[in-house]
Formats: sequence, structure tokens, C-alpha cells
Amino acid sequence: MVIGRVTVVGVDGASRTVDRGMSIRVGDRIETQAGGHVHLRFVDGGRLSIRPASILQVEDYSHSTQQPLLGAIKFRLDEGVVRSITGSWGEAARDRFRLNTPVAAIGVKGTDFVVKSDGGKTSASVYTGAIMLTPLVNGCITSVGPCLNGNEKLLSEDMKGQMLELNRQQATPQLVPSVDLLAHSVRAHVGTDMAARANKPLPLDEVHMETRNSDAMVTDSRAAIVVASIPPQQVVVEPPMVVPPFPVVPDLPSVPVMPVVPDLPVAVSPPEVVTPPAPVVTPPVTVVTVVPQPVVPAAPPQVSQLVWARYNWVEKMDADTFSRAFADAITTGYERLPGNGNYTLFRQPSAPGTVLTTTDVTAEFRLASSSVQLARDAGRIIEPVTVNDGTFNVDFARSSFVTQLNMSNPAMGADTLVASGNIRSDGVLQTVSSNASINGALTLDGKEAGYAFEKAVKIGNIRGITLWGR
Repeated sequence: MVIGRVTVVGVDGASRTVDRGMSIRVGDRIETQAGGHVHLRFVDGGRLSIRPASILQVEDYSHSTQQPLLGAIKFRLDEGVVRSITGSWGEAARDRFRLNTPVAAIGVKGTDFVVKSDGGKTSASVYTGAIMLTPLVNGCITSVGPCLNGNEKLLSEDMKGQMLELNRQQATPQLVPSVDLLAHSVRAHVGTDMAARANKPLPLDEVHMETRNSDAMVTDSRAAIVVASIPPQQVVVEPPMVVPPFPVVPDLPSVPVMPVVPDLPVAVSPPEVVTPPAPVVTPPVTVVTVVPQPVVPAAPPQVSQLVWARYNWVEKMDADTFSRAFADAITTGYERLPGNGNYTLFRQPSAPGTVLTTTDVTAEFRLASSSVQLARDAGRIIEPVTVNDGTFNVDFARSSFVTQLNMSNPAMGADTLVASGNIRSDGVLQTVSSNASINGALTLDGKEAGYAFEKAVKIGNIRGITLWGR
């Protein structure tokens, strides 16, 4: 689809006007003028919406099923705004998807996101999935996938009301209140009618490109009101401590020395004869040896209503004895719930309209199964991660949950996942506060639960699945 004036400059330098139905190839640079707007659909179903006054170059777009490390998807946004929906190639090799701006390297780990490049600043927001944003240093320019140098920051769909920003002068991206980047993509000199036309939301896909509820966004003015409403802290200055001087003790008067009087002789009585006591006879003591019984750990709870499905690009760890290949999970006939691009949760089907129902007020779940792995060096090294312990507590009265997972790996050391949020009537988890991206649900009887997660660490990314019961 094309609105207004859009041109494409090929690798040979030749420029031509973009028309509906024409082909875009690797190396082409697409330029939209003020009021220009174009939608691109790639061979794997991926979509791009290039907004007015934007310049984007397709640097790479390849895929190999047999050798996925040889494929890559890479864009460069010099200026303007783009919205991207990942296709099947990008879903199959998320560690090989990259979008660069003049100041930032964005590793794409999700399905639907928006990036704005404006001079020396890059802004990014996420509708579904997650992205990893890093300052564009030398090592990040030529690589693909997330650039991990210790200054990266993750933004996921669970982090409602926030977006990432990076200025050229900053060393680390910052989380700021979210604004609608698509509504700020037209320069000020564009006419009112043209700006309204160019900024009208145009769905790239009826399912995936739906615009999220703007009520969830936090504007700059709202953030200012919140900050202004915090009363200043009262500083209490304590008076200096006064130490009283030591009292002066007057000299005591001298006491005259009394003469020593010798003791008078004392009459000595004859020694008293003491009869020794009778010996005490101690009765024999019977020693009873108590053998402690070994403590048998409680068996993990059984989970039968939930099934985890993994996509074929996820390497199966030895500890993973409970997930199924995606094609096998579909044959169970279970209901498919939202996933995160690596795993999808299936739940035992129920009658239409059934909601989460239980007589319990609160519940403490126990960990039944878990499988976690660490992806390093842009996913080229996959290592198992040990789950030491964890908690998952639910308050059914308030429809809320709290969870914690303690993990360790020789390369990354110890790490902890913490999250809390709400539970919808259909049992699906909605994260409110978390240091990771979480997708999961409860069974509708409130007896079982499961969630998948992704968490960025300094040397890579942790991803895993869990099942809980009680």
C-alpha cells in the first residue's frame, strides 16, 4: 500500500517511485516524503509500516532452515518512524534480527514494535513481544541480533506505559513514560489535513496490528503531575550535642592514722568428730538409642491439565522432560494459550464461557517441573541453568499473584526472577511488576499453573518454562 510520494533507491543508485505491487530487494533504501506512507509485506509474512518523512534501508533479509546461523534480518532506520511485525523467518531466528539507528542497535525478540529515529535520539515501544536496545558502538554495527555489551536494556509488552529512549550523549538506554510514536511521525511544517491523513492508524494485519488501548499509555504531562504531587521531604537538623565538663572533685581531708592494737588470744575448742555419710547407691541406667528417621522430601505435585509446547528452534535441555514439540502438542486437542515465541502453553479444554472458579481465598503452589537455558553470544552457545527453588503464591480474592525463581549457572552465577501481577477471569496472567517477560496461566479450577519467561543478564538471555501445582 502506498500513500503520497515514496521512492526507492537501489544499490546502483537509481531512484524510482514506489507503486503498489512492486518488489523491494536487499540493499534498497526506501524514502517517504512528508505525507508519504508505505506498507511492505515480505516473503515470510513480515510487515513494515514506514511512516512519513522516513528513510529505511533493507541491509539483509535471508533465511536457511538447515543452517539458521547463516540467515539474518537487518534494517537501518536513518530517520523517521517504522512499525514492524515479525514474519516466520524472524520468529524462527530471533537472535538474528536487528534494526539499527544512528545511535542504537535494537535486537528484535518479539512480534510487533515501533521505532522512531530523530536526529541524535532513538525511541522505541513494544505492542507484543520484546526488544533489546543497546548504544550503537563499533562491535554492534556489523553484528546481528541483540548486541550485548553490558549497556543493553530490555523492553517487553508486560512493561505497560513505558518505552525506551537513548540520546547520543547517553551510555545506557532509559525507560521513560510511553507516548504514541506513530502520532508524532509528521514534521511540523506539514499541513493539518495532510498530517491527519498521514497519522491515521492503518492496520497492517487485522489480528496483530491492532492499536493498543491508549489509556494504558502514560503521557509526559501525567508524569509531571505525579512528580509534582510528591511533597518535599522535611529535613530535620538536630542541635549539636553538648558534653558537660567533668565535675571538679575537691580533695578529701586527711585521716589520722590509728595505732594498731594486737589481737587478744582466742580459746581453741577441740576438733569436732564428723561421721562420714553413707555411700549413695546409684541405680543402673538403661540407655535407649534413638535412631532418627530419614526425612523424605515431598514428591513434586502432579500437573496434568497443562502442556508446554516448544518451537523447533528451541534447543531441548536434558532437564526438560515435560515439554512437547509444537506439532505434537496440537494433537492433544488442548486449548492454546498465549506464548512468547519460544514456548506456548496448552490447557485442558473447557466449556465456552467457563471462568476461573475456586472456593480457596489464597494458595501456595509448589514447583512441579522447570527447564531453563542461557543463550550466549547471540544464541550460538546454549547452556542449561539450574533452578534451585521458587515460589508461586496466588490471592484468589484479589485475583493477583506473586512469584520468585532462584537460578544459577557457572557462567552467569546466581540470578533471581521476581514478578507480580493480576489474574484474568480466564486464568491468564497479566504481569504488573517484573524483572523479566512472563507469559502464563492457571487452570480454571485454580489447582495448576505455568509460565514461560525471558530475562536479560549481562552475558546473554535466560529463557525457560515452569509448571506449578498444589
